[in-house]
Amino acid sequence: MTHKRIRIWLTLFCSVVFFTACEETTEVGEFDNWRTRNNEYIDSIASVAEKNADGNWLILKSYLLPADDESDLTVQKDVNNYVYCHIEERGNGTISPIYTDSTRTNYRVWYMNGTLLDQSFKGNFNPDRAVPFKSSVSGMIVGWTTALQHMHVGDIWTVYIPYTLGYGKTTSNGVPGYSALKYWINLVGVYPTGTAVPEWQ
Repeated sequence: MTHKRIRIWLTLFCSVVFFTACEETTEVGEFDNWRTRNNEYIDSIASVAEKNADGNWLILKSYLLPADDESDLTVQKDVNNYVYCHIEERGNGTISPIYTDSTRTNYRVWYMNGTLLDQSFKGNFNPDRAVPFKSSVSGMIVGWTTALQHMHVGDIWTVYIPYTLGYGKTTSNGVPGYSALKYWINLVGVYPTGTAVPEWQ
């Protein structure tokens, strides 16, 4: 093989190595492999909740589904049928909202990668300055509605919601399909049907 051919082969080899190295160092996009990453995230949260090491975890089945038959140990539970709730602070309230009630809540919600999606207040949470969000219990995503019906006024929970109980498989309201969501929720008030929800001062 002549020196000229050797130089050509070396040039081609170096080019292949260079472009391969560039491909390997390409950063992962925010929503790359989104379904897989979100499923793995919920699996990991479910595992932590099931261990309940600090005694403050609740695993709540979607209110739309029948309750589990705890006597049947052969049934494999689908992690996507549940919301996973960590109680951060217990309030003094004695009642929980029901499906037909309205509520006021302070909240923040993130994607599983930590990107903030929405919030009802900005900066550090100050209950004296925050204006709680007004909504009907029935008008929210299934995961939110499920968790809220177990909370009491004054409670602060972190709630992890799989995509099946959130916005589903397709992009909705700007939320990509298969998005698991992490909520911080503070229940401020409960207003039964027929009771006016007061304006917030």
